[in-house]
Amino acid sequence: MAKRAMTDEAKALKVQAILDQAAKMFISTEYNQIKMSDIAKEMNVSKGILFVYFNTKEALFFNLLCREYEKRLVRLTELISETPVKSFGDFKRLIMTELNELVDQKPLYIRLEAMRSAVLEKNIDAELLLKMKTDLYSKMMEMTSLICENSKLTKSDVMNIFHAQASIIIGCKLSASYPVELLNLVEKNGLAGFKRDFRADVLSTMQRYLDGYTLCVG
Repeated sequence: MAKRAMTDEAKALKVQAILDQAAKMFISTEYNQIKMSDIAKEMNVSKGILFVYFNTKEALFFNLLCREYEKRLVRLTELISETPVKSFGDFKRLIMTELNELVDQKPLYIRLEAMRSAVLEKNIDAELLLKMKTDLYSKMMEMTSLICENSKLTKSDVMNIFHAQASIIIGCKLSASYPVELLNLVEKNGLAGFKRDFRADVLSTMQRYLDGYTLCVG
């Protein structure tokens, strides 16, 4: 049985290893079917040691979401560096390019984001939640400054659109996420209209939102 890490470096490595294992399991298993004891077993540690690092399953997966969001911000910064934002049209292209990448290449982020407010933030220490959100907000504002520095966009515009994008991702993902049993019933009874295509829905909804925002800001 693996022992508890003692040094700060060892603790940080252990945290990342736990997050890696949780991510691996979440790819193939529904969240409500994953137990902390299952993760501990795969990590070859006791459940007690696992709770030293994450006191709830929600805290563990919220940390995983934050890690994925940090990766997202790094990628957004790369895209901005490659094609600086000089107009609202440039910003729209940035948003849609990055959203296409999220949908096609980042299923872990999409799934975690879809359950963030309804599940992950419901059973996590308020002080920890505030700290993690503050850290992410700081990094988000750095990226926002890059977007605004060569354009007439305001930070308020940028933040409004990213908040709207998060809501669109969550709504479209939840609408398209039927349990297998229910999906079978829908198909069996000719209720195909209830089936949703997440990719098509999220991209078209975001595009329409941006088009409407363009009209509002002139």
